[in-house]
Amino acid sequence: MNSAYLTGHHKSTMLQFINHICTHFRSHKFLAGILFISLHLLADGQSKKNLNPTASYNFDYRAKSKKGDVFGSFGEIKIKLLDSSKVAISLYICKGAPSYNSGSFIDTLKYQKNTLIYKTPKEDSTCRIIFTFSNNGVTLQQFQSKINNGCGFGQGVFADGFYKKISSKIPIIEDIEGEFDEKNSNLLKK
Repeated sequence: MNSAYLTGHHKSTMLQFINHICTHFRSHKFLAGILFISLHLLADGQSKKNLNPTASYNFDYRAKSKKGDVFGSFGEIKIKLLDSSKVAISLYICKGAPSYNSGSFIDTLKYQKNTLIYKTPKEDSTCRIIFTFSNNGVTLQQFQSKINNGCGFGQGVFADGFYKKISSKIPIIEDIEGEFDEKNSNLLKK
């Protein structure tokens, strides 16, 4: 398939498909990584100009509120472009009830070709989270060898998935871990 014919919608759909495939092949991280990167390059081959990633993004994977508890994963990413090749970022992800295990970070990362790569050499030297931006959001793919607490996150917490852009306003980059309030948060769509 010639990538010049892929529209923004088709690229977004392809990246969601790639994420779905990689999620199902989690036990074969090396092969999933090669597949993800290869198909991403095909899908985004004609994009030479970086998108402006400055925005707030939400993740809501089957998250439902029930009797004061939230079941299913939810999260938020805030990104501010500092210059043409650097961003400030905060990420929060929670796997919901009953454990509410979560993970978060604040960092400054290199930004090129609509991609960020987050690494945690001190907590988990095998951790890599690849952020791939499209016009309507960002797709995350997480790789690590520690399946239960990789990337310094809580047990069983994974940031994988599509985070929908909810605002293009310049966000405040801050640590939001532990600040989830079901009544006042935009992290969970009701």
